[in-house]
Amino acid sequence: MNLLAIETSVPHASLCLYRDGQFAADAHWEAERNHDEFLFPALQRALEELGECTALDAVLVGAGPGSYGGVRVALAAGVGVSLVRGASLVAVPSWDQLARDGASIVSNARRGGWTLRKPDGTIDVINCNELERLAAAGTPIYSVEDAECMRGTRIPAERCGLQPTARGLVETWLGMDDAARAALAAKPAEPIYVRPPHITNAHRKPWEIPH
Repeated sequence: MNLLAIETSVPHASLCLYRDGQFAADAHWEAERNHDEFLFPALQRALEELGECTALDAVLVGAGPGSYGGVRVALAAGVGVSLVRGASLVAVPSWDQLARDGASIVSNARRGGWTLRKPDGTIDVINCNELERLAAAGTPIYSVEDAECMRGTRIPAERCGLQPTARGLVETWLGMDDAARAALAAKPAEPIYVRPPHITNAHRKPWEIPH
């Protein structure tokens, strides 16, 4: 199975190529809001390593939670590669690779909220008081935020700073059975929305707007 994976839901982004049972290319970069500057050179190098005549089975993109813009850039690149190479495009939840038995994962959702991935894989947004109650009750919680961000939440520093990676996406995919892969591949390739997406519909059709 030949796989290309892109993880840009976090500032420490990565891309990797898995070919013939081993990782053949691996790139990492730091990018806040300019993922495209680093992504496409890394993508070109990985495709050159793959070769034009080698089949690509799937493009895996980390769907978040995380940077909406980063995930959108990766999905756009993934669409292009999947169309040209005839590969499937699959959005894989980025935090699945971080899951630990019975533990939850949390990140700062801004606006006074915290994104919480529960042990069963469901994602919700909770407030500070709810996070405090979970931590005080002894619920094992890990965070993708650094220890400074989690100060005051009772989450130990050693449980902070987890980071999803492109390699982790590949390992998550390879660890699934065929039915789980098929179910994930059948879903729309889109970012994970921790809150409803704010999409405004145009009041007038484009062809009704005078030019």
